Amino acid sequence: MTTRRRFLRSSAFGVAAMATAKEPADSGAVSQKANENQMDNRLRAGIAQEIITPKLGGILIGYGSDKGSTAVNDDLTVTALAIENGKTKIVLMSVTVCLINNGLMQNLRALCGEAAGVPASHVIISATHTHSGPDVMDCEDPEYCNDIFIPKCVSAAKASVKEMKPVTVGLATTESRVGINRRQLLPDDRVILGHNSWEPYDSQMTVISFKGEDDKSFANIIHCTAHPTAAGTITEITRDWPGIMVDCLEKVSGAKTMFVNGMQGDVAPRISSGRSDGGRPGNIRFAYEIGSLAALDAVRAYRDIREFRNEELSVATGMIRIPHAPLIPLEEARKELASLEAGRQVRFTWAAIRVMKINIELHEKGQTEESFFTYNQTLVKLGPIVLIPVPFEASCEIGMRLRDYSKYGYTLALGCTNGYNSYLPTRDQIPRGGYEVDRFQWSGERQLVDNADFYLISENLKLMEDFSKK
Repeated sequence: MTTRRRFLRSSAFGVAAMATAKEPADSGAVSQKANENQMDNRLRAGIAQEIITPKLGGILIGYGSDKGSTAVNDDLTVTALAIENGKTKIVLMSVTVCLINNGLMQNLRALCGEAAGVPASHVIISATHTHSGPDVMDCEDPEYCNDIFIPKCVSAAKASVKEMKPVTVGLATTESRVGINRRQLLPDDRVILGHNSWEPYDSQMTVISFKGEDDKSFANIIHCTAHPTAAGTITEITRDWPGIMVDCLEKVSGAKTMFVNGMQGDVAPRISSGRSDGGRPGNIRFAYEIGSLAALDAVRAYRDIREFRNEELSVATGMIRIPHAPLIPLEEARKELASLEAGRQVRFTWAAIRVMKINIELHEKGQTEESFFTYNQTLVKLGPIVLIPVPFEASCEIGMRLRDYSKYGYTLALGCTNGYNSYLPTRDQIPRGGYEVDRFQWSGERQLVDNADFYLISENLKLMEDFSKK
């Protein structure tokens, strides 16, 4: 608690005392109103969890494997944390699946918001990005989506607000070597998925913890950054390394715990094989290898929390706009399309063909003016903590820059959250190419400008200014 806040609280108590001395007849009413206001401004929270493990036999989303799941190493979960302060209430949800497409996400936020009694904009749903789970991105298994995934998410959101109770919140950060940059540069100047020891990775792990009035831990959030791909191409269903970390902190703290991933677009788990994943075939032991290290870091941060306090909760909503790249000239686009259709090989030929066809169609319709990719954004501020949902698999540097530029002490970007729109690299990564750059350039209907990272950061910083006005 800052000195200024303490002073303001002391002053408020002094004013109430003077009013009581001057008007003794109204002392009961004043005291009751003061107590009601105090209760309204108390931080309250509720947490609930549901199992969302699919039936065996379904295709797992990672690495394009065509083999169905054969076993469950650990159950997949959805965890919903409802937080309320005064008139503001949000529901933060962590879902242990890889990706959730924009259409399904929009529907899911609306359903969960309705169940929890909050606007859809106040529901934040983050996919942890495990590759050893069902394909929710394209809803390849409608039975799973309709009978398990959606109902269980809605159930968790509804249950999270049922028994909310007063809490205080504390946090701590620690250095973690769970991740490593995965854009490995080869001597022939190619970029592959591997380990790159000199490029950036986000080493900050943050643990946020809530305590009840009984001084016991009630709920935890772990935020750190790395792909949950340590197990590699396996046929076992698993949350991958974050599952081991979450289970450990739950056991140590006695509180339900959720994991929210950071900007992990170019960050691999730092497994001893030196790969960005456990390989083909995969090996579950790599998930335990990294999960055990992550668990030690999370417990260390949790035990380092020194102060819990009541904090104010607020939300800022607005529109994020990122310019599309200018259209390729019509004749150039036609030549490129002919070349692609004739068999020219690029990593995502089918996607490149689609983009070229859209490019030509827009020219033919005369729609060549400047255009933007837009999405609705919701920022959440809890005391010095700001959560920034990002519906991309973005490079870690973007999250680090957001944290560095922000005036709030703990600014946490959440990747693969509130939707998914492919990769988003930094501008300096684009000339070297590689998997992340290829996906960025060819996965959308329209290419974004090369400096989309700048626009994502600046637009969110502008929206963050709304917190100063409240």
